[in-house]
This record gives sequence, structure tokens and C-alpha cells, in this order.
Amino acid sequence: MQEELKWFAVALKELDEFRGKHIAIIKNKVVASGSNAINVLEKARKEHPNEKPVLAFVPKEKGEVVVLTKE
Repeated sequence: MQEELKWFAVALKELDEFRGKHIAIIKNKVVASGSNAINVLEKARKEHPNEKPVLAFVPKEKGEVVVLTKE
């Protein structure tokens, strides 16, 4: 999880297409995105059952970062 969080913190420029959306990250790759966090997490878990996705929100405006984790 720490690896994904570090990547998210430095990759915000690469995530412009996801502004205003929730994303699920696995191994420094966005594997699901959408407007509903629960749906994004469920999709990521369904498509990658052996991995633990990190859920984050890419803000519409630059400057604010929200990361949700569950271990």
C-alpha cells in the first residue's frame, strides 16, 4: 500500500483525466475509476481478486488530496 500512496502523491499530473473521480490503484496503476467509491472498489476487487487496491480521490482542483485505505 505504501508504494501506491507514494506513487499517487507524485503522479497527480498523470491523473488529470481522473479529476473529480475516485480511483483504485494496484501496483502504481489505476485499475478502476468512477464517481462512486464503493463501485470503484468493488470493480477493482472483482478484476484483481488477489490484490489489495488502494482507493483515492483525485480532486477537481489541484492542491487537495484524499486517500482512503483499509487494512
